[in-house]
Amino acid sequence: MLKKLLIPIGIVALLAFGSIALAGVPCTGTSTVVATENSSPCPAGGAFCPKGDYNTITVTVTVNDCYGTALAGKSVAVKTAGAATLKFQAADSTKTLTTNISGQVVATYAKIGGCGNMAFTAICQGVTLGPSNSLYCANVDNNGSGKCDGTDLSIFAGHYGRTDKPCSDFNCSGKVDGTDLSIFAGHFGHQF
Repeated sequence: MLKKLLIPIGIVALLAFGSIALAGVPCTGTSTVVATENSSPCPAGGAFCPKGDYNTITVTVTVNDCYGTALAGKSVAVKTAGAATLKFQAADSTKTLTTNISGQVVATYAKIGGCGNMAFTAICQGVTLGPSNSLYCANVDNNGSGKCDGTDLSIFAGHYGRTDKPCSDFNCSGKVDGTDLSIFAGHFGHQF
């Protein structure tokens, strides 16, 4: 009789302590990583310059435990996860921040080189959160060298007048044209 009584009590205790163990631990199901570009007319991305003077990306990470409780005071490493051609100033590839009372950190990225799709992940207490939504990055530094120079001008010239080269369509008009050339010229010579 005692054995039959102890087994259910043991199961209840295991479930209770297991649930307590999940409190305070980052949970992939209730945490979020969201990336937004801040000043481009492009709906799912934007144009960038390695100097960081053209556009920015804001990544907001919200860290919750599996009960949806915000985890304040936690260290979060926000990392870029982009195309092989995308480059970031070394200090910008990973940003380590501490969550606020709402369990959030906000990382801003501006000094970007190269072209392609980019997403972000976050690591908190060994748990990988994300990835974020993907953003497309056009760039005056088309080849990702960290500077907008003659090589990029040559690439841009090859894209001019085309509708299938989004890396040089800085205003997302659907065509590489004079407006894009003006934008390119305004950033020529810029670098990390």
